[in-house]
Amino acid sequence: MKTFLAAGLGLAAGAGAWAQGVTMYGTVDLYVAHARSGSSSWTRMQDGGHTASRLGFRGTEDLGGGLRAGFVLESGISPDTGLGNLPGPELSFTRQSFVSLAGAWGQVDLGRMYTPMFYTLFRADPYGLNAVFSPLNLVAATDAQPGAQAFAGRASNMVRYRTPQGDGFWLDAAFGFGEAAQASRRSGQFEGAAAGWTGERLTLAYAFQRAHGGSATAPLADPPRTTYQALSATYKLGDLDLYANHVRVRSSLAGVPQSRLTSLGARYSFTAVSQLMVEAVDRRVDGSARRQLGWTLGYDHHLSRRTTLYARWLGLGNHADASATLAGVAVAANSGDAVRVLAAGIRHNF
Repeated sequence: MKTFLAAGLGLAAGAGAWAQGVTMYGTVDLYVAHARSGSSSWTRMQDGGHTASRLGFRGTEDLGGGLRAGFVLESGISPDTGLGNLPGPELSFTRQSFVSLAGAWGQVDLGRMYTPMFYTLFRADPYGLNAVFSPLNLVAATDAQPGAQAFAGRASNMVRYRTPQGDGFWLDAAFGFGEAAQASRRSGQFEGAAAGWTGERLTLAYAFQRAHGGSATAPLADPPRTTYQALSATYKLGDLDLYANHVRVRSSLAGVPQSRLTSLGARYSFTAVSQLMVEAVDRRVDGSARRQLGWTLGYDHHLSRRTTLYARWLGLGNHADASATLAGVAVAANSGDAVRVLAAGIRHNF
């Protein structure tokens, strides 16, 4: 990472007000993959197979008395084209954009950022969830749940509180204000929280996330909402790390069934620079034969602290004409087509 002082950026006017250090950071991740679903297949270069590519800036300022102020501005990039993403093609700070105040009591953040439940799932995923080939991305599937809102790992207009980092009990809590001009007072609103315990080997956590839709069926009525709940655990046994999640998804819409998702994963470090990872995810919907079983086998070889070569083999089965997808592979509606992807890539952090 490269650290800059604002005085060195040529901001002559007002440079004295920038007494803080500003860090530029990011990830460039590209892979070549061969994918197949049904009768179609393709081979192409894409990004984010190990870690989502990004460009960011962050800074902190010591305010004295144990207080610190800070900010994060983070943009998604597609290094195969040089364009921005989320949504793109322009660069925009939609990955994260928030300001914070921290002390011995914890940290409060305001802006757009990751939700408490995202971090809970992230900790219990050998692929870190923020990657194309994590089968835990099935948490965002809504197959056989018409009208349910897909899981979102970030929320805008959010206020988030986090207890100090470290071992022992921890708590994250967040509330997002709806911004759309709608008749319902709760349109676009978000609530989420996570609580857990982190020990030397074992981590246990519970998280929930509720998103309110952007419209209501009647003036001043509450819009439909989708609620996610998760139990997550990790356990370290020497060179072996174990991961597990159980997620339930429920919609307030009448007639929309509840879904259940269970994941089991492991990471084994067989040398100081080589790791083998595996994870399987099973998603089922109450009262429906439609079901998904996804898995990924992965290998990482670290050339340095910043640079990693990786390989991934992903599979997804859709049962009873289901049509969920992973890794951005198109699946025909109600086809029951499977997904298979074989990929190799390189990730560099700076």
